[in-house]
Amino acid sequence: MSTQASRREKPTVKVEEQEDKQAKAKALTKSLSKRKHRSIFRSRTLPWDSNTEVSKKAISQAWPNAIGFKYHKDVTIPVQLKITGEFPDYVRGTLYRIGPGGHEVETEDGGVFQLDHWFDGLSQVHRFQIVDSKAIYYNSRHTCDSLIEDYRRQGSIGNHFSFGQGRDPCKSIFSKFMSVLKPQRPLTSNPEKNKSRVNISVTLSTDFPGLPSTTTDSGPDSIQSLYAKTDSSSFQAIHPETLEPVGLAQQRTLHPDLKGPMSAAHARTDPVTGDLYNFNLELGSQPTYRVFRVSKKTGKTAILATIQDAPGAYIHSFFLSKKYVILCVWNSHLAFKGMGMLWHKNIIDAIAPYDPSKKARFYVVDRTEAMSGVVGVYESEAFFAFHTVNAWEEETSDGGEDVICEATAFRSLDIMKKFYIHNLLGNVTEAQEWLMKQEPRLTRWRLARVGEHALEHCGKQKAAAGWSCGMKVKKVEKVYMVKEEQNFELPTLNSDYVCRPHRYTYGLNTLGASTLLENIIKYDSQTRTHIMWSTQGHTPGEPIFVPDPASKDGTEDDGVLLSVVLDGHRGRSYLLCLDAKELREVARAELEGVVPLGFHGRFVGKGRGVTVEEGKGACERGWAEW
Repeated sequence: MSTQASRREKPTVKVEEQEDKQAKAKALTKSLSKRKHRSIFRSRTLPWDSNTEVSKKAISQAWPNAIGFKYHKDVTIPVQLKITGEFPDYVRGTLYRIGPGGHEVETEDGGVFQLDHWFDGLSQVHRFQIVDSKAIYYNSRHTCDSLIEDYRRQGSIGNHFSFGQGRDPCKSIFSKFMSVLKPQRPLTSNPEKNKSRVNISVTLSTDFPGLPSTTTDSGPDSIQSLYAKTDSSSFQAIHPETLEPVGLAQQRTLHPDLKGPMSAAHARTDPVTGDLYNFNLELGSQPTYRVFRVSKKTGKTAILATIQDAPGAYIHSFFLSKKYVILCVWNSHLAFKGMGMLWHKNIIDAIAPYDPSKKARFYVVDRTEAMSGVVGVYESEAFFAFHTVNAWEEETSDGGEDVICEATAFRSLDIMKKFYIHNLLGNVTEAQEWLMKQEPRLTRWRLARVGEHALEHCGKQKAAAGWSCGMKVKKVEKVYMVKEEQNFELPTLNSDYVCRPHRYTYGLNTLGASTLLENIIKYDSQTRTHIMWSTQGHTPGEPIFVPDPASKDGTEDDGVLLSVVLDGHRGRSYLLCLDAKELREVARAELEGVVPLGFHGRFVGKGRGVTVEEGKGACERGWAEW
């Protein structure tokens, strides 16, 4: 890896060619329209008709994104960015981004090893240090150096687990069988040696309770720890400034019973106390979910519930309300009780075919001081989701209590296949087949009268073991699902409204103009309307809401959105700051190179030296997991 700030080469596209491409894009914008919709766009948009030949041929010119999936050298020495406009003073702090930093490795024999799935790209972390409105610095680092060397030497993924990488079809059944039986020492058994031999690149946690510091800086405003997470029970410790990997940890460090291999990449944090919540899934003859809480104040972990009557499933996130943890086991069930993971060594091939006849099941777990375990079980029609949005309680007219849950839902598992690299590149024709397939739709459910379930007789022994068959399963009410053109993924909201009713949700939308997600959307759940920001050929990343602390009337959308955007035409990225009310550009900070298209981020504001007792919520200090 480079030890100096990389120098970016200027795009090789000639000015005349660039102007010609933009002219063609403008012409197509006027002539092509996939849908009629009532969106209010704040910039130029390009709704494509994927059925026309002209669209298929022109998409690589009109919405190029291939450079966002390539390997780009680390910028290890922070570089100052060029700023246009003015970032608000309250945005001072640090924005982290994490995701894949390339999918190809040159091998020792002169070949190229390629990772096939977007989720399996080489992990890279990015840091934007926002000093003030006129000074923003950027640095980045790959966090899987040793793993890259393994790929370079072997020319294959070897025995490493992945999300969707296929295995050699010529490999004998016997050798596959032996690889299942052969015991393997976990990488966490030697964290110093293996600290960069992992590919953990989905979410980031700062000041993770119960885990050790990853820096020696003890200042009141300093970030004490930074951990990378994925859908496993392992964490990668990262230095919060240099971004260098410094160690490994696992959930078993928090509690000895958290010994399963799977968990949610998106933990959840109480917005007031900073307590962290997640689950651990242990596979075997009887899959076991353990829902747990890590105290921010003491660092101690408590098991809130044990669930053993649900199938093992790939679950990327879950719901949290003021009183409950709601674990939804949606329809991404693992085949053969999870044993397929040992055989295939990836998630996608280990998941059973989608069965729409099977119900999704919601388990409601008490997280109050009473710690009453599972207090409600509900079922809904089949669906799959990556991301939940929010959850809260609503009192009924007769004194009862309902729980409202929101998530961006899919009607099958096809979305996982869409994220193979050849389906995402804007310069290949295969990607056209996936345009507009499997749009994520924000869905709201109502879990009625939580805690008022009639008991069924299934035996005290099973009930004591954590089975939920002691409760009558009730049906979930679907309140609404957004319109097709209002689809979006990577949802976010004002963190001050976590665990309580909220009006606005932000995310990334597609109208078929690109092979990924091309618009930033703001959805109003009160009026059921939306507005969008879009600039032709610019691919935005997950928007992160930063609330304005000076808001006098406490308006929910007082604040800004931060998004790292790839300008595919110029081959450069920039940090975009949008007014959250109208999605108008406030400012941008431009890089001379590319931040690869990634997943999630975390913003940590200044003034972190505030205690819970002083009444400041966890979200204001960057603790919030959402």
